[in-house]
Amino acid sequence: MKGRIGIAPGLEPDPSEKVSCTENYHRYELKYYLPKTDKETIRNLIAPWVVHDRHSEIMSDKCYTVRSIYFDTDDLLYYFEKMDSVNVRKKLRVRTYNLSENKAPAFLEIKRKVGRRGFKERVMLPLELVDPALNGKHSSEVLGDRPFVDRKVLDRFKFNMKVKYLQPVVLVTYEREAFIGIENDRIRVTFDQNIRSLANPNLNQVFEEQELRQFEDENFVLEMKFDNRMPRWMAQVIRMLNLRSESYSKYCHAIDAWTPHPQ
Repeated sequence: MKGRIGIAPGLEPDPSEKVSCTENYHRYELKYYLPKTDKETIRNLIAPWVVHDRHSEIMSDKCYTVRSIYFDTDDLLYYFEKMDSVNVRKKLRVRTYNLSENKAPAFLEIKRKVGRRGFKERVMLPLELVDPALNGKHSSEVLGDRPFVDRKVLDRFKFNMKVKYLQPVVLVTYEREAFIGIENDRIRVTFDQNIRSLANPNLNQVFEEQELRQFEDENFVLEMKFDNRMPRWMAQVIRMLNLRSESYSKYCHAIDAWTPHPQ
């Protein structure tokens, strides 16, 4: 299939929480692609207004691992929508964190972008139920008596897969250091580094490490997320460092790491 990649293959979950969650929200997202040497300067500048989120806080190095399998069409529709800067676009992914175990929580996420504004729908399942949920089991069998909104998100995810013949095309893995606002925990600042990928994964490879190809080493991705209006302190940091937001896509770069110019 021509879209298969040639091989030369919000709020994160607390593992102690009940594995049941649907979230629908939108926020503005700004991204900056920077040298790792800038991290300490940025940490110091934002320190008066943020603290590590609860998942970074418990880690010895303040970083946790994010693992996402992205879905796309045979001809990589979502990839090219991003590369062509289509103003309204979407992507689907399955995301989990840190632990390699079937009981780990996983999110089925539908992300939409309208300009710089991001909209996300997601439903949380035990990792062991993701494959059955996407490959035959009825939503009610997987979700039981969970709220209707959970089933709506799962059914929409499955509908997109069926109508567009979506399949897993790349696994993206990286370490994240995350901060939240002291006065408003909807404000989020994250440092993403050691970004690596695996082409053409299956869902059982979400914790794969040996075959990953690293494509970011000396740089990291700074993301700033907020609702409605950027906080004044964030704007000041951006001005002080003369930061210029750019449209950096881990998904697209992950694909390019395996096939520089997919056709």
